[in-house]
Amino acid sequence: MFEEKLDALSQMLAEHVAMPFPPGCRGLDIAGQDMVMLDADAYGYALGVSKF
Repeated sequence: MFEEKLDALSQMLAEHVAMPFPPGCRGLDIAGQDMVMLDADAYGYALGVSKF
């Protein structure tokens, strides 16, 4: 079951990387958080888990 979840996460990461970042979010700052950095943080966490 754990392997299936890692496989699903890997697939989602691949799909996410293939999609362009929404141009309207580039440089967008919400509550002091840049949306590009928020996206990078989430990707970094998921990448770390997928290499577990």
